[in-house]
Amino acid sequence: MKKRVLTALFLLMVTGSAVKAEGKIVPVNSYTQDEYSAQGSQYYNNGVNFLKSAQYSNAITEFRKALRENPADKSARIQLVNSYLARAQYYNNKAMDYNKTANDLRSAIFYMKYYNNEPVDAQYIADTNTMESNLDNVLYAINADQSPKGRYTMGRSLRAQGEFAAAATEFQKALPDNNYKKSSLANLGEIYYILNLNEQAVSYLDQALVLDPKNSNLHLKLAGAYERLGKIDLAAEQYNLSLTKSGDNEEVLMSLENIWKQKITANPNDAEAHANLGAVYQRRNDFAAALAQYEKAESLNPSNVNTRLNMGTLYQAKKEYDTAIAAYDSIIDFNPNFKLAYLYKAQCYKALGNKEAAIQNYKLALNLDPNNKDIKDELYDMYESNMTPEEKLAYINGQIQKEPNNPDLIYKYAYELHKANRIAEAITYYSQVIKLNPKNEDAYINLAQAYTQQGNYDKARSILTEAKGIFPENTTIKKQLASIDAETTSLLYTNASKLFTEKKYMDAISLYNKIIPATPESLLGIGACYQAMNNFTKAAEYYVKSFNLDQKNAETAYYAALAYSNAENFAQAKAYANKALAIAPDNKNAKELLAYVKEQECTSKMDKAIELFEQKQYEQSIKLLTEAISLDPKNADAYYYRAMVYDAQKKYLPAINDYKKALQYNPQMLIANYSIAIDYDYLAQYSNALMYHKKYLTATQKAGETNDYTRYSAKRIQDLKAYEPKQQAAKK
Repeated sequence: MKKRVLTALFLLMVTGSAVKAEGKIVPVNSYTQDEYSAQGSQYYNNGVNFLKSAQYSNAITEFRKALRENPADKSARIQLVNSYLARAQYYNNKAMDYNKTANDLRSAIFYMKYYNNEPVDAQYIADTNTMESNLDNVLYAINADQSPKGRYTMGRSLRAQGEFAAAATEFQKALPDNNYKKSSLANLGEIYYILNLNEQAVSYLDQALVLDPKNSNLHLKLAGAYERLGKIDLAAEQYNLSLTKSGDNEEVLMSLENIWKQKITANPNDAEAHANLGAVYQRRNDFAAALAQYEKAESLNPSNVNTRLNMGTLYQAKKEYDTAIAAYDSIIDFNPNFKLAYLYKAQCYKALGNKEAAIQNYKLALNLDPNNKDIKDELYDMYESNMTPEEKLAYINGQIQKEPNNPDLIYKYAYELHKANRIAEAITYYSQVIKLNPKNEDAYINLAQAYTQQGNYDKARSILTEAKGIFPENTTIKKQLASIDAETTSLLYTNASKLFTEKKYMDAISLYNKIIPATPESLLGIGACYQAMNNFTKAAEYYVKSFNLDQKNAETAYYAALAYSNAENFAQAKAYANKALAIAPDNKNAKELLAYVKEQECTSKMDKAIELFEQKQYEQSIKLLTEAISLDPKNADAYYYRAMVYDAQKKYLPAINDYKKALQYNPQMLIANYSIAIDYDYLAQYSNALMYHKKYLTATQKAGETNDYTRYSAKRIQDLKAYEPKQQAAKK
């Protein structure tokens, strides 16, 4: 078992290449402070003063402000590292707050190792390695999950708390794992963007977009980073990509509007800037403003076909299709190989209901870009509108002959076969689609449906289970799997129940486990099987699983409590008995069990406490006895034993109080009088000692007891005669 208590942590304090031990703050003399604004310089000076006076949190705040003012200043960065290390040492050695220790070490590592990519010497690397070793020790001590999943999850949590530097360190640790690479890169890019480290932000966001090119938010962040770096053209490109992926995002449109207006202000004759500004207005449906910009762009550069294309799309958006077609024709006259002009013309003809002209222009566009899926789909839609089912199959099959490895075409063919109730053939082609494109969700769904139509439920379930693992968020897959399971579950219940009656418990468990997803009833059945085999721990485990699925079932909670009680896990037994009573307060079985469990738990704690007392582990013994008293506040034995532990610690007053409590709840516990007398003797309260020696001796004489204790009390009464109340009064 891992220890949770840390020894004192000695952290490195960094100044250039120098390292000091034991948390001493060393002035930063090895770096020259970079130029600041007056405000920035004040931040740095404030930080130094706070650090010298051990006001670490204030120092961190000031150095972060200084670094924000001038991200390249090494002095502020190193002093920020020192501040985090000093506070981490305080949290570890004095406050004993190891989670905060870990967070400050993470932040220090970020500013040492991940803040930038400047060259470092061997000592710098050694310093960083020492910090990472310290962090590993802390994480080990607090049982932190150091797997890639654990590091990534912690990074998300820290980012949500605003601990960006600490979060970045965790994302860096998760980064090598392919399962978390994409998300870690995205988070790192966004954190660097937040910290105004734009070169680094660009690097990480670029890498993230390679893995997730359709993420509009990442394109937006990358655009912002480029804009901060003054790379306006690259920013505009990313803004446009973000817009393409996300629709008409007003934030993006506003950013693009500002960029193109700035360009026009700098150069009023920039035709491209006018055209792009027009495109922004068009996306906002401000057609008049868009047209004005397009006309301005065309007047400045009449040969630019993109401007004419934008004007065509504007008229197309206004549903002035004839005007749009004329604009596209003017582009084709100038450039007969301009694909988009043919595509948009086809769309206009389709909207006008001119099917032949639409098909002709789709074909012309497709000839210029034979692999364009969108054009193929639109052309197919035009054909499909007037085809019979057999004509569709023949047409798609002809396309497959040209492209035998095209998963989209094959899926269409499988789908049409399925609609025509040619199930066996559909299964063949759906299976082929999955081989070519394992990410086609619909292929899995339809293939499972086809197997279901054949009555092959096992194969259908296998396909859907595989699909669920690949597409865990797809609700259709979940519903279809649930439907298939419902058809087979009833038979499994019947057979499992029969096996239970025949005492074939493991066979019954095997059938119950085939009910997927597990139900409260199936889990209850498994629990009952384990209980019948006297495996109470496993029985409790499955009763709890059943209860978690049906938390209004008092009987299930009672079964769990009973199983835990039989396994002598009284804490859990009490918890589930209470759950049963919370649901059904009149549940007689749960009431009786709860009373029994409390008694057993109290007894168990007392037995363990006595064992610890004999081992001289007094604090642990007192803790358990106190818990036993909380369970049974009138338990004379618990008070008596706790008094004995206090005696062993020479804590006589609390011992006396507990002995008195023991007598209160059990007047026959005569020995407690003797123990009280002895403790009063230790406290030199002789009148009280005499009184309790007398009580003890009187009671034992009535009971006819004679032993070493009675003989000692008799002797001690004689020794303390001077403390008789009357003699005390006479002396006064």
